[in-house]
Amino acid sequence: MADTVDLNTIAYDAPLSFRLPSPKWISAQTRKGLLSTYLTIPDADFTGKWVLITGANNGIGREAALRMASWGANIVLACRNPPPHETHPEDVVSECLIAARSRGIKESLFEWWEVDFARLSSVEALAKKWLDSGRVLDVLCNNAGMGSSPAGQNRNFYTKDGFEIIHQVNFLSHVLLTLHLLPSIARSSHARIVCTTSCLHYPGIYDLDNFNGEKIRTGLGGVQYYKDSKLYFQIWLTELQRRLSQHSQYRHIVVNGIHPGYANTGVWHLNDGAFSNLTGGTLVRFLVTLWGITSEQGSLAITYAASSAEAGSGGGRYFNRIFEEEAIPHTRDPDARLRVWRKVNDELKLEDKGLLQVVGLSYTA
Repeated sequence: MADTVDLNTIAYDAPLSFRLPSPKWISAQTRKGLLSTYLTIPDADFTGKWVLITGANNGIGREAALRMASWGANIVLACRNPPPHETHPEDVVSECLIAARSRGIKESLFEWWEVDFARLSSVEALAKKWLDSGRVLDVLCNNAGMGSSPAGQNRNFYTKDGFEIIHQVNFLSHVLLTLHLLPSIARSSHARIVCTTSCLHYPGIYDLDNFNGEKIRTGLGGVQYYKDSKLYFQIWLTELQRRLSQHSQYRHIVVNGIHPGYANTGVWHLNDGAFSNLTGGTLVRFLVTLWGITSEQGSLAITYAASSAEAGSGGGRYFNRIFEEEAIPHTRDPDARLRVWRKVNDELKLEDKGLLQVVGLSYTA
């Protein structure tokens, strides 16, 4: 198709040129995410490296920060000022110090930089603060996210920027942060970008006419928006990797998506207003407590992608915990990837902001 059709002009709602996966395949791939085997990964030497982790005060982000602190990393915890049920970032800063000192590491730095992913101006301020610091960014972990909508079911909750909140927090804000920080990441010899996608990207619905929730197809409590955001993120990062590989100053950067497993974390503190009664949210939390893996086990997906030679051998991939897995077929289709790339530009005005000067907007083989 790429040889006969200008991919840059295909309508967003045009039929895709490949056979869509069957519901059976989607279900089977999604179920692989239930892997609960106890895993270990070797320690790594992160002495002197700088790591920025979004959503690092809670769940797998917090555990990843503690592990990398024990490896000698300097870490910025990019988090909001959290609600009472979450650990405060300043407490995690103290925990990172303890983790480092327990290994005899005394020189590492740990900082909390407040950011609200529901405000694009806050994300841009975070990026500017990093770039102004002059630091080289060795590892960017795009981990912050939310699992349900505060609007409940069959209604949308929009941010002040005009975007459905899950779409913005889970996906758009991380796109914006990543593109702003690329010049700093490119200066690292260990340049990694780790994106927490999910096995739930498989049942995401590819429908760019519903990119921002226009059809109000929320699913239970907004969970369909969660799936959709993870689908688009996995597709987008695959196209980003392809574009990075075309430029000598960026081709060493490795971008991968990861599924941490069904970890018992704050993402499952679903908004009870999303359900017809309190039972729904309580039941979900109970089931995850019963069958989910720990946050520490879930965090291995982040630390493995950030450190291992295997994960660093090539990007644009998807890892189910620490095992590479076949992603949704859309990630292998240039047209499907480009439509998402173009649509994100429509929403965030990336080209107007100068964020596509290197990686570009139009498709070039």
